[in-house]
Amino acid sequence: MQINKPIHKWQLSFEGDWPTSVAFLGSGQRLAAGNRGGQIFVWDLPETPPEAKPSKEKDKEDNAPDFAPARRLDGHTNGITHLRTSPDGKTLISASWDHTLRLWDVDSAPSGEAEVVLDMKTREKNTKYKKGEEKDAILNAPGVKVATAEANHVLEGHTGWVLGLGISADGKRLISGDDKCLSIVWDLNERKQIASWHGYDRVWVRSAALTADGKTAFTGEFADRRSNFDAPAAQARLWNADDGSIKLDLLKVWTPKVKDKDRVDSYGYRQAWTKLVKRGLVCAEFSPDGKLLAVGQGGETDNGQIHLVDTATGEITRTVSGHRYGTCDVKFSADGKYVLSSGRDTTVRICQVSDGKEVATLGKERGGQFKDWIHAITISPDQKTVATADIAGMVHVWQLES
Repeated sequence: MQINKPIHKWQLSFEGDWPTSVAFLGSGQRLAAGNRGGQIFVWDLPETPPEAKPSKEKDKEDNAPDFAPARRLDGHTNGITHLRTSPDGKTLISASWDHTLRLWDVDSAPSGEAEVVLDMKTREKNTKYKKGEEKDAILNAPGVKVATAEANHVLEGHTGWVLGLGISADGKRLISGDDKCLSIVWDLNERKQIASWHGYDRVWVRSAALTADGKTAFTGEFADRRSNFDAPAAQARLWNADDGSIKLDLLKVWTPKVKDKDRVDSYGYRQAWTKLVKRGLVCAEFSPDGKLLAVGQGGETDNGQIHLVDTATGEITRTVSGHRYGTCDVKFSADGKYVLSSGRDTTVRICQVSDGKEVATLGKERGGQFKDWIHAITISPDQKTVATADIAGMVHVWQLES
């Protein structure tokens, strides 16, 4: 990955429910994004963006051009939480609050056509001082026509919201986790379960990741109620993905002075673990060589940091970056030299793994955690482009070299 004066290349309208997830398809000119309404759209982006039109909106950080999607993927009945792609870029995997994972052939023939409106919030802003026919004309203007397609396979096994999703770099395995603390490892080619395990009640599996070979899994749990001191800790564990046996309990490594009898529900233990994980580690990814695990502190917190963990010992080797109010997503570059993170401060921060130095910031803070978040990030296969899902109703695309 090369970084030199990044350029905000596209700002794609995706208004309505929050955009929550984003993934590059194929060579990287195709981009998929999902939202809390269960919608997934696919954009076929031109190599060269058109010249952007002037914008009067103060909260737009600059004036990157917009572009309409080409396809909508239909089937989910509740919010999309994650999108992942197979290494060849031909299969898109989605996770949802509707308890399912769906697999999409991105090159399949469309099944229909629909007209969609992705800028309704903007239309409503533009009609603030309009009345009558002029207002109606703006609100009821035609949308864009898109092809529609359905999933070619549905993976069922969860009975709760699927909140965590990871894929091995070889594309052979998936891991998913839900709000009932069930984790499942899947054989992606065979479309079947390999292993599964339950964590504690009253906490959620909020992040899940696999090593490149799919042999080691990580799950991070999230404690829903900040004030409930009797709830179990937000666990962080490494697992044997073949059989679901525990390889390493990271909280035991990080809090060695805490006695086992005090780890279940004591207030004193909570004071210890929250310093390290906040309400939970909401995002995670293994480095390409599997030697490091990047995990991000989430929940409404003062500063969500990224820990880099030695997967052999479980020790935190370095804490890098930080997002005011909490972290949302984390990714390693393909060469393992950089860790990219996004958060509730509406930025993407790029840090060197070797020393933690921040080398670039994409976007800028826009005024508070309840205004906007950068919910998810993805990196193109050629490592030249980063895309983000912004809950303000946008999908941003950044070119890392100007």
